[in-house]
Amino acid sequence: MFANVARSRLLPMSVPFRYFGAAAAFQVAAWALLAAFSGEILAFGIGLGPVFAALHLVTLGVLAMSAIGATLQLLPVATRQPVRALWAVKLLWWLLVPGVVLFAWAGATYRPLALGPATMLVVLALLIYSVLLARNLWEARGMKAVVAHGWAALGCLLALAAMGFLLVGRYEHGWAIDHLALRKAHLVLATFGFMGLLAAGLSGFLLPMLALAPPPPKRWTYAVLSLSVVGILLGSFGFLLPGAATGLAAAVLHVAAMERSLRARLRPALGPSFVLVRVSWACLIASLVLAMLDFPGGPLLFGVLLVPGWLLTFLLGVLQRIVPFLGSVHAFTAAGGTPLVSALTPAPLLGLHGALHLAALGGLALGIVTRNALLVHAGTVAGLAASVAFAAFFVFVVVRIRHGIQPPHQPAPA
Repeated sequence: MFANVARSRLLPMSVPFRYFGAAAAFQVAAWALLAAFSGEILAFGIGLGPVFAALHLVTLGVLAMSAIGATLQLLPVATRQPVRALWAVKLLWWLLVPGVVLFAWAGATYRPLALGPATMLVVLALLIYSVLLARNLWEARGMKAVVAHGWAALGCLLALAAMGFLLVGRYEHGWAIDHLALRKAHLVLATFGFMGLLAAGLSGFLLPMLALAPPPPKRWTYAVLSLSVVGILLGSFGFLLPGAATGLAAAVLHVAAMERSLRARLRPALGPSFVLVRVSWACLIASLVLAMLDFPGGPLLFGVLLVPGWLLTFLLGVLQRIVPFLGSVHAFTAAGGTPLVSALTPAPLLGLHGALHLAALGGLALGIVTRNALLVHAGTVAGLAASVAFAAFFVFVVVRIRHGIQPPHQPAPA
């Protein structure tokens, strides 16, 4: 019954899957760039270069790309409002993908003049997404906590897009702005703001659904949102220590609420995807603790814990479940029934992916702490192998659906 109701509010499968497919490809590109230029990671600070490009391949190409595809697919279920402008969703993809490619190329090859056109493409895509998201949230008829997180994330997205435009103006035209302060605010709004608030909001709806568990108490959810917004505002205006402390309180409360919900689950085993989710929560808390400390290499380790550690790991854990789930919701077997999610889940491949991804995080973190370039390189190679395994998983699901499962109303082959 849920599948029938959900199907009526979801986009055609090809639409969100093009976002997930692009994200899988950009993840491979990001890790490949880091592996090829791993010697520059320990010296990375402010400025263009391969590490800068790889970072934005992850943030724009993987995280934002997946967030757009997932929210446009899942929010209509939560808000009971379908996406009414399919052409805009497709146009958004055609703007964002070349924008990310051009931005990464310009950053990697030290071409600041090319950052402007790339930024215009990305910002235009994000503005279209903002309109689609705002319309869906405005007309929402359910899941008030998810909607509240969506509005807060939307505000952060608009602010970080404006700041990104100003930062590119400094690189391209030498605008006289406080680059360091703006860069820090951009980081806070992009990670803890837009991506973090979306992750927290959808966690309260999606993770309990996947685990067959009750949602977390609403008072806890709104407390997490309130603390998060305060922490984001403090961090964005340069009050980093109180902002990190407030964010830490929000993170601990969020994890406690989610674990409380998962303990009451009906599904006996959560699987390896939830291992990645829990590792991501540990990285989130560790990154906020680290943000309140001051030691050599701290900012770089903070970045590793924040982006690949928390956001990327959480996303990969969730995508391991929702890609097969959405495929099964959309597709019919040749016999006319909805396929089992397990038929679209290659467990050995996902187990390999998870092990390699965790090895990548461990190698990067340990290499940064010990200032060991060999460990850093090993971490990037493991990350590249993990990204290839994840891309293979995505291809497996698509091929399985296209060749082993018939879409609705299409007769089975004779």
